[in-house]
Amino acid sequence: MIELKNVYLGYNKEYYALFDINLKIENGERIALIGEEGSGKTALLRLIAGLDKQQKGEAYIDNKPICKVDFANDVSLGYISSKAVFFENKSVYKNLAWVLKIRGVDKKLWDKQIMQVLDEFGIIPLKDARVGTLCRSDRRLVQIARLALRPLDILLCDDIEMNADRKTFDKLNDALKKLIEKDKKDKIVILTCNSAKGCKELVNKKIKIVSGSLENEEVSK
Repeated sequence: MIELKNVYLGYNKEYYALFDINLKIENGERIALIGEEGSGKTALLRLIAGLDKQQKGEAYIDNKPICKVDFANDVSLGYISSKAVFFENKSVYKNLAWVLKIRGVDKKLWDKQIMQVLDEFGIIPLKDARVGTLCRSDRRLVQIARLALRPLDILLCDDIEMNADRKTFDKLNDALKKLIEKDKKDKIVILTCNSAKGCKELVNKKIKIVSGSLENEEVSK
């Protein structure tokens, strides 16, 4: 469970990116956080991921203050950001191998696990490509495959590709759906987008955010 109580987050003294946020998300809920650019969507994800800390209020994951959560051991959180960090000059395969290495997975299992996720998300042809040469949508698919190498308790995805062409959008949505449904079925999912269009099959609740404040919640039918 994620719970935010009267949370304020600001990057300077004059402006709050998040303003008096009160939100509770139960295990198994899938949320679409909908708002325009600059509305506070990314700030909210970064707070939950422990990358930024609120100036006021309380923020918890499973009743533990987020600032005290050990994301290596307490909770498995995956964050698909709009600016993913990769080894740009290394291949997709080697980037995925690095993830298994730092997780302490037996090297004998690396090839099987990597090829399995590459196949699952339809990106085997990208195996030997340098990540730095990939287009935006292929980089997003590699991000998704990278997270599929471990079970997730929480999945955060910033910026659903609303401006992509229909074929690319459908491909990314299908990959996200596979990741959401993989392993733990009760994972918390929070996706951000600028409109509700296209994400209705991925979520069961929509929340609108405007100028750093939550405006309403809508349960999907």
